[in-house]
Amino acid sequence: ARRVWSATFRPMNGGVTQAATIGVIGDVHLFWDDDDTAFFNRAGYDMLLFVGDLAGYTQLRGLRLARELRKLEVPAICIPGNHDGLHAFQLGAEITPRAHRLRHAFCRGQARRCRNLERALGPVELLAYTRRRLAPAGIPLNIVIGRPHSIGGSRLACIRYLRSEFGVDTMQASSERLKSLVDVCDEAPILFLAHNGPSGLGDRASSIWGCDFRKKEEDWGDRDLEEAIQYARASGRTVLGAVAGHMHRQTKSGKRRPSQIEQDGMLFVNAAEVPRHRDADGITRRHHVKLTLTESSLQAEDRWV
Repeated sequence: ARRVWSATFRPMNGGVTQAATIGVIGDVHLFWDDDDTAFFNRAGYDMLLFVGDLAGYTQLRGLRLARELRKLEVPAICIPGNHDGLHAFQLGAEITPRAHRLRHAFCRGQARRCRNLERALGPVELLAYTRRRLAPAGIPLNIVIGRPHSIGGSRLACIRYLRSEFGVDTMQASSERLKSLVDVCDEAPILFLAHNGPSGLGDRASSIWGCDFRKKEEDWGDRDLEEAIQYARASGRTVLGAVAGHMHRQTKSGKRRPSQIEQDGMLFVNAAEVPRHRDADGITRRHHVKLTLTESSLQAEDRWV
């Protein structure tokens, strides 16, 4: 069965006459093949959003997958996840407490690795800390792409890289960078694209972005993203919500997170169904989330195809 979540907004032009459809692909982790490409090329989506983690633990295989994604004929945006542009040793250092020196040492070369990934993706845009003004199917939309390579929680990952590429080395600096993107948005609604979702949506292990790999349950969402969303709403913008991934829907204890929730008129979607390929009765099903956007509403629907 398909589960549909929705949020409703004020029409901008006095009524709804058309709708845009956006495909959201969760953490790929190498689960992509020619059948995926063929499906999305014929599915009729106006655009695709990838929430990151295309790769696994080796960048070589991630680059091979990126070269498959460049065959997509649909406009697509991807934010880098914590597996994208990081080799296994760097990723291990980033998730290890008190490994400061190792993090800085293994971060060397990350800019080059990210450029290689960007080249491999071709027309699929690899973006971070960016605002895009689009109009899929004629529906006006601001997409604010958030902080790249997030590992969640209170600490920034890849600080050396973020500092050199974006001038960001603290959570507060990241928050201010995201707020500056909100400031350049026009009157069209805002949809945030992130790797990890915002904080403020639950502090249990099975919350939509809760921590499930420590004894202490806690909110593992990104505080800078939450602050940017709050800032946008306080500035009078219409915020549709956010799409992200990172925290896999199946928790370490075998529980299931909510895939989407509605809060304060906004819709938050965790698209990280991992693995996104599932075999049943000799048939491989492939997961994504279908967003349907009109001038007055947003709906999210899980799809297995």
